[in-house]
Amino acid sequence: MNNKVLIILAILAIVCFGIFFFQLNHNITTVIVFNETEIPENGTAVGFLMDSYGRGVANQTVYYHQAGDNEGVMVNVTTDSEGIFKIENMKYMPESAGKNYYGDILFEGYGEYRGCLYEYNLTVLH
Repeated sequence: MNNKVLIILAILAIVCFGIFFFQLNHNITTVIVFNETEIPENGTAVGFLMDSYGRGVANQTVYYHQAGDNEGVMVNVTTDSEGIFKIENMKYMPESAGKNYYGDILFEGYGEYRGCLYEYNLTVLH
């Protein structure tokens, strides 16, 4: 009787390990974070694309709306080997009225990583 229970527990442990391993390597949630949301004019915003385990997501493309551009125009940057990316030389564009922000920051997802959207805007101070 004890051998049957041990065999069943071993099978359950193997199934649980398999599910954990699959979840660890497939369909991983990602998130974008920034060190600051108010950036001085001509400054640099530093962002971090990380997965749900707190690891940086390396060599991935992040898209964003640049101040003054039409909403459909997206600019891109690439994360480095640690998941860090920079939006450099940020401009204050007072003549662009409602489009004077950096926002719609998006990672579309790739491979095992699911996409994510940074839901806030970056403000340029002058």
